Amino acid sequence: MITIIRADYQMANHRAAILALVNDYAADTMGQGKVLSDNIQCRLLEDLSNRPWVHVFLAYQKDTAVAISVCIEGFSTFNSAPLLNIHDVYVRPEARRQGIAKALFAYIEAEACALGCCKLTLEVLEGNTPAQAAYRQLGFTPYTINDTAGIAMFWQKHLPADPV
Repeated sequence: MITIIRADYQMANHRAAILALVNDYAADTMGQGKVLSDNIQCRLLEDLSNRPWVHVFLAYQKDTAVAISVCIEGFSTFNSAPLLNIHDVYVRPEARRQGIAKALFAYIEAEACALGCCKLTLEVLEGNTPAQAAYRQLGFTPYTINDTAGIAMFWQKHLPADPV
């Protein structure tokens, strides 16, 4: 049986699950290939809880947390409506291909609808073809505004850790 919940930062078992699953994701080949630094592990839960626009969802099989999604509210100017970006998704390897991601995404979609969101967004690595296939099955497509502009690309620029 799969149970999906919104994480409660006040519950010790939710806090432990968030840290464990984010660390597993960070260490994964589709993550950064190593666990989070001690400094980030010490701050993460407080930093998440201080941002009410960040929503963390956990998936459980029986009493074991096996998946996580961190979602961040954004805003679509073209729709003048909120959106929900599925920023992180991780399912433990032993729990994959069991319908957990499908259940997690259905829960996230219902939450987004309750928030009045106009759409869900996500980013996926080019080399993560299993995730791309799963997302397509769930109704996601590459983002484009029109037929001539092409597909949107997700870029980044790192900023100094301690701005002056």
